[in-house]
Amino acid sequence: MRSFPQIITDLLSNIPALCRGDGDLVDKWMEQSPAFILMRTLPLIILGCGSYGISMGLWNSWEMASYAGIKFPLVVIATLTVNALINGMFAMVLGSGISFRQSIQFLFTAFAICSLILGALSPITLGMAMQGPSTEGADARIFHSVTLLTHVFMISYAGIVSHSILLGALKKYALTKWAAIQTFIAWLLGNLFVGAQIGWISRPFFGSPRAPIEFLRENKFDSSFYESVFRSLQNIF
Repeated sequence: MRSFPQIITDLLSNIPALCRGDGDLVDKWMEQSPAFILMRTLPLIILGCGSYGISMGLWNSWEMASYAGIKFPLVVIATLTVNALINGMFAMVLGSGISFRQSIQFLFTAFAICSLILGALSPITLGMAMQGPSTEGADARIFHSVTLLTHVFMISYAGIVSHSILLGALKKYALTKWAAIQTFIAWLLGNLFVGAQIGWISRPFFGSPRAPIEFLRENKFDSSFYESVFRSLQNIF
């Protein structure tokens, strides 16, 4: 049985390979069970998304930062759970030849890479939050809109890059190159859509001007993520 320091060393040793999209690591993991991969990716998801969540909520207060640091990894884990089934169905319907188990393995790997990217971006959003105006100030509404659009861009960027890193491996395991590309697009759009809606229901993450600090909104099912993005664009332009 391995010691705790050995487990930590093993987890940390995977980070450079994941960031490079190392094909050897993907091949090695594809031979393992989804549970094996989950045990190696879940700590990275919690660490990366937790640090990014803290940077999201710090504009409002340390209380909001702690809420966001807890909720954001949970949102990602919930998205993983929902999309585990959806991605497997997409892979089969599109004739990729990728099994349900393989689709889950790809999903865990992609979300681990996404979390590492977000963790690396968190100092940027942390600095943005610390330099922002007071939530009670005159510019708070505009800054809130800028903050929302910034996080939408950052999270979308991390999701697109993390999936594209695995596109080469996906082509290797799919029956045809075209089937791999179709499956990649379906997975990417599905993951972004589900993640956006789960995140919207789980708000707030950085709080609204003059709104009380709370873990979840009472009106969590009102409106939608896309309406909020549109309103933010209107506030700025």
